[in-house]
Amino acid sequence: MHRVGLSVPRIDPFDQYIEIMQTAGNALREKFGGDYLAGKIIEQIFKFREKNGGFDGKISIPGRRAYIIDSLKNTDELQLLRKIYGETLCILGVFAPDSIRKSRLTDNGIPHAQIDKIIDRDQGELATFGQKTRKIFVHSDFFVCNDQRKEELRNRVDRNLSLIFDTDIHTPTRAESAMYKASAAAANSACMSRQVGASIVSKDGELIAVGWNDVPRFGGGLYTEDDRSFLNKSTGKLSDRDNRCFKWGGCICHNETRRQSMVSDVVKRVSEAGILKKGVKESDVIKALRGTDIDSLIEFSRSIHAEMEAILSVAREGKNSLVGATLYTNTYPCHNCARHIVAAGISSVVYIEPYLKSLATKLHYDAITEEPNDETKVVFRQYDGVAPHTYLRLFRPEAERKLSGKRALKDPAAALPIFRIQLDAQADYESKVIADLSDKEHTPISAN
Repeated sequence: MHRVGLSVPRIDPFDQYIEIMQTAGNALREKFGGDYLAGKIIEQIFKFREKNGGFDGKISIPGRRAYIIDSLKNTDELQLLRKIYGETLCILGVFAPDSIRKSRLTDNGIPHAQIDKIIDRDQGELATFGQKTRKIFVHSDFFVCNDQRKEELRNRVDRNLSLIFDTDIHTPTRAESAMYKASAAAANSACMSRQVGASIVSKDGELIAVGWNDVPRFGGGLYTEDDRSFLNKSTGKLSDRDNRCFKWGGCICHNETRRQSMVSDVVKRVSEAGILKKGVKESDVIKALRGTDIDSLIEFSRSIHAEMEAILSVAREGKNSLVGATLYTNTYPCHNCARHIVAAGISSVVYIEPYLKSLATKLHYDAITEEPNDETKVVFRQYDGVAPHTYLRLFRPEAERKLSGKRALKDPAAALPIFRIQLDAQADYESKVIADLSDKEHTPISAN
């Protein structure tokens, strides 16, 4: 911290301690680069291994040792650690319901007026070198709910370790299977803004629908890759009827184009009415309007949302009821989808990535809640389990499950992770990062 003119603060008062540490992290990233603190972590791991006999000459000695990093705050930090350690880096996305998080901060003596400020800053700042926990969280390999149930928390952590070391046979939970299907459905989307997938599971646990965001097609459903080679029955020839946005109507995002047009129109009218101060350019006003609620408008898109497509697919089939069902999606539903979810009779929604543009709980707080134990409303809750991108690697281990016709048993005390890399190459990469750190720390910072 001395490199940015700060010293380690006292723990008490805790809110000031948090604020100073957040500010210090930002200052270090701004001065030395977004991945600077990750580089310092790598340096500490290298030195610890070196000090404790982890090398034979320059060759790394394999050992059963794990290094625990308390937290990451910026996406550049995650990228560097992934680059160096590859699949051996396991990211745990630990979370708790909002009410519990606030209660814990209160118990630590933080004034109520400061709690929202601390949480909001931690989740995401506009500056590229700022706190961006929210963006890192969605790249977790495991999502773990840290609520008040300590025994359940221990069981979940033990299961995750068992999966990593393949010491027992585990199959996906209902939630893990449903979220994987939602994530797989998202791969069908050709939307240029974001790929969203959804799956719906009945109250009996059966998969009844999947959906993704894309442009609706005449006859029902959405355009897909198959529409590029569609057999025209009237001509008997293959034709391309794929009219998704990336190849239709100028290949533009129509929602974004419409928003920009609205802003330009408003500024133009204000200018023509003589309301703008003398010397103020229209371009300056347009720039000032960036980040306002106009940027949150989503109704001008040609695509139907994943949650809506999943609901409509049930209507097209006419075979299942949505009452009491659970919807899984990789992204928090927008307020438009949310109201249809309520009307459809779905009882709960499970999501991974927050969606800040959504006004679901503000517009429908009478019917939607994020409190997990409220049975009088549709509960929106954070996903807890194996991340979809880790699903196949963990549930399809290469190791044999049986030996001589019986279940093969592994000794947890000797088991190795199923994710491995070449240790010698890892040490070389670490050395390069450390050398780069030294250059940064001893290079004078330009006044510009």
